[in-house]
Amino acid sequence: MTDSTGYTTKKRSLVVALTVALFLAAMETTIITLATPTITRELAGFELMSLMFSSYLLTSAITTPIFGRLADTFGRKRMLITGTAIFLAGSVLCGLSTSMLVLIVFRGVQGIGAGAIFTLCYTIVGDAFELKIRGAILGIMSSVWGIAGLAGPLLGGFLIDSLSWHWVFYIAVPFGVVSIILLQLSLKEPHVVRPPKRGRTDRSGLFTRITVLVNIVALFTCPSLVGIDIYATLYLQSVLGLSPTMSGLAILPMSISWFLASYYIGKILVRFNAKLVVIGAGLLQLVCGIFLIALNETSSLLFAIFAIFLSGFGLGGLLGSTTIIIQESVGYSKRGTAMGINSFVKSIGQAVGVTALGVALNMQLAAFFTQRGLSEMDFSSLLQGGNVVSDSGAVTEISSELIASALDTGIDFLFWMMLVCTVVLTLVALFMPRVQLGHGTLDEQ
Repeated sequence: MTDSTGYTTKKRSLVVALTVALFLAAMETTIITLATPTITRELAGFELMSLMFSSYLLTSAITTPIFGRLADTFGRKRMLITGTAIFLAGSVLCGLSTSMLVLIVFRGVQGIGAGAIFTLCYTIVGDAFELKIRGAILGIMSSVWGIAGLAGPLLGGFLIDSLSWHWVFYIAVPFGVVSIILLQLSLKEPHVVRPPKRGRTDRSGLFTRITVLVNIVALFTCPSLVGIDIYATLYLQSVLGLSPTMSGLAILPMSISWFLASYYIGKILVRFNAKLVVIGAGLLQLVCGIFLIALNETSSLLFAIFAIFLSGFGLGGLLGSTTIIIQESVGYSKRGTAMGINSFVKSIGQAVGVTALGVALNMQLAAFFTQRGLSEMDFSSLLQGGNVVSDSGAVTEISSELIASALDTGIDFLFWMMLVCTVVLTLVALFMPRVQLGHGTLDEQ
């Protein structure tokens, strides 16, 4: 059956298959957070805790371009099913782990499968859907991250309380099986690659001026993405004093605005020059950055929600437009590799971004307390309050007001860092060639 837009039942099933697969990988990055204290306690591996996360992130980042290239050679369906199967095998093995070292190894196996999922879901969207509706599909898939961010901790808490931490990994299996079945039934890959039309941009190059610049824009977008996701929540809880549940609800409008931006971005790219769209999204994110910097201890909750809500439009517009431009910049035979490179760049941007922001926050907090005659303290326990030792050796209790003031100062500096990244990506976008997307082509002007 086909509706007026040509959106067939099979394509609906394909959207569900891709969304479930992406949700599977996205939720695994959030659900594990709540289970970490229980896992490290039962497996006696607190000192190895960070490796449990880094092994997953490292292998997923490394394998994104590899799976993209393999998909161009052996087919999207085959490689996505393979990647999902690897992910499920890794999940089961993680659940069966009896030591932290074994768990770390199998988290790496999970990450290998996640690398395929992160790359090939977006590659298949570029293959299967026309540009005018592709933004809507990307919007649906982008909303998965927001849903996973809320559902992951809640589901993780329920599983740990009702069953055991092992089920945090086992729960991935039914999702993965459903995704594989739907993918097998709904995706039919083309076997003939159409050559580019005369006069069109050479779509065989992976490192053209447009792809390089667009990937740089995506790279500098990612620090703001992880920064808002992590530190806006920290601001709401530790500076404005919201509960974790209320702060999650306050962040939710960003998922809504992100979805709206992604939903319409395909239609906007068809009507307007892609370069202007990216620049416009960058300028919008600059405005968002200024609003975030304006937040302080006395800001109202409504103003904070508005600033976060506006960021969804900026970030959704930037990442949505750059994803579609990369999809359109090469032909079918190179799209998997191109999307793999794009996914790898974004993984690096997020990893470097979260590390740089974390280091900067610790430095700002250290400076804040040092200026007040207090020695450096363990900032991991800062949110719980506690005592610190002053330079004179006296023990001083730090108040919740002082903690809020310290975090407000530190997070404000991080928002400035994110604003600088946004300025850089907007300047980079100015050097993009004028390109027009439409009818499956990318024309430089």
